Amino acid sequence: MRRLMALLLWMALAPVVPASADPPDLHDYWDGRCKSCHGDAGDFARSTLQVEQGRLIGRHHRDRLDEFLQQHYLADDWVAPVTAMLVAQVTTAPVFKAKCSGCHGSAADFARKSLLLRDGVPVGKAGNRPVADYLRAHGGLAPDEIAPMVETLKRVLGEVGRGAG
Repeated sequence: MRRLMALLLWMALAPVVPASADPPDLHDYWDGRCKSCHGDAGDFARSTLQVEQGRLIGRHHRDRLDEFLQQHYLADDWVAPVTAMLVAQVTTAPVFKAKCSGCHGSAADFARKSLLLRDGVPVGKAGNRPVADYLRAHGGLAPDEIAPMVETLKRVLGEVGRGAG
């Protein structure tokens, strides 16, 4: 019984790191480790972080945000990918949230459930149609919003571990 309790305690306290066989899902990691205090990753990034000279900085941890993240519940293997995800969210307009989330939920959930990456092109799982083609007649996006939306969805596919293809 003592061994079982020790094993369970170790499992609960061990840092979660990306498995080498499966690509990491950064959004699941954020939701499990960070969301209870910081909320949605995109909302958090856009309201509290900024990018200056290519570096992610925070309101309170301007010069050493990467060091802070290593000490703030992020396993070492997750600091760089989570930082890259936050940089992308700070520098990307929340068009998916504004125009798509009402029907499709979060971009991460939508990417997991409905999209694949084929030869570097996001396509729908149903019908294998390129997302760019679909968006020309769906979602009310302006023509100049289609390419950035496709790039956002391609990035999110990578963030949820579905970027290979």
